[in-house]
Amino acid sequence: MFFISKVIFFVLMFWGSSLVHAGIYAYVDENGQLNLNAEAVDSRFKRFNPHKTYRSSIMESKPSVKVIKLSEQKRQLFPIIDAIAQEEGVDPRLLHAVIRVESQYDPGARSPKGALGLMQLIPATASRFGASDAFDPRENVRAGARYLKWLNNAFLADLSLVLAAYNAGEGAVRKYGNVIPPYPETQAYVRKVRSFL
Repeated sequence: MFFISKVIFFVLMFWGSSLVHAGIYAYVDENGQLNLNAEAVDSRFKRFNPHKTYRSSIMESKPSVKVIKLSEQKRQLFPIIDAIAQEEGVDPRLLHAVIRVESQYDPGARSPKGALGLMQLIPATASRFGASDAFDPRENVRAGARYLKWLNNAFLADLSLVLAAYNAGEGAVRKYGNVIPPYPETQAYVRKVRSFL
């Protein structure tokens, strides 16, 4: 057993040192995920060192009262979100992913563009899908679930297009021929929501 451990140790040491010399670059994103690449794609990437512990800055910061309140709020909202997902026939993981990206589970969230509540619905969309009070978690999530279901039908169950339309609007997706619009915000949004599924 000691011999096997020693062999594994030396193989890892050799492999790790070859990664450093091969020019592997790494960064830890806001979700705490380690990203590796053969080149530094942007300024976030630094030369990978297998002997270094990689942590995102959010992991290094001290928890605040706001973080604790959000955690309590999340636990209280989960049963509501899950029940509405089942009632509306939408995958609960999708609702949670959208809510996490849109509002971080803050029912009182308001964007500079006027989007409201957990699922960040603009007032016209909230009204269109049955929410009279976009800050009410049940109404907001139900309207958001109905909107996602409607988009799913409109874009033939192509999740990337559904998410792009949720972020940029149905018209933007259609304008570009039913592909993800070339908006950096929308492209990042689709990737981020999908990463939570």
